[in-house]
Amino acid sequence: MLLRVPLDLPATALRVGDLRGFLGVMPDDLLVIADCPGPEGSGRTVLGWPVKAPVLDESGRRVPVIALPQVSTDDEHTMTVSRLYSLLADLPADAPVVTVWEAEDGPRQTTVGTPEFGDLINEDSGLTVRVVVLPAVLSGATGTAYDEIAYNLGWE
Repeated sequence: MLLRVPLDLPATALRVGDLRGFLGVMPDDLLVIADCPGPEGSGRTVLGWPVKAPVLDESGRRVPVIALPQVSTDDEHTMTVSRLYSLLADLPADAPVVTVWEAEDGPRQTTVGTPEFGDLINEDSGLTVRVVVLPAVLSGATGTAYDEIAYNLGWE
């Protein structure tokens, strides 16, 4: 099934320029995580290196979409505020941002909203860490991950 980027995303769904603006005023060393909605409720995942993919929109044009993929907490590419801020600088400011994670039925994605402060509890140690959370914004881009993103991530 060919999925397309909706022409009209909700006003609360962030684009690269918006996200970069919010990150620019947040503490540099905080880890960036995202909400991942699912049928069993919402979970959270640590995010990795941004991936750019050209995806068809509803008018048939190829538009850039920036994906922030799920990574493990011990991955060397986990995103802090400062790292993500600097990596977003080279990406198109008007590109929509989605988070992408593995689910039982394959890669899933959703658009993101205004970053919030939150807590992440380390399951092994029980320690609580302050983080920046990208909340899910349900939109026409929420659901199965775009094939182009899954391919670029090697999640085929």
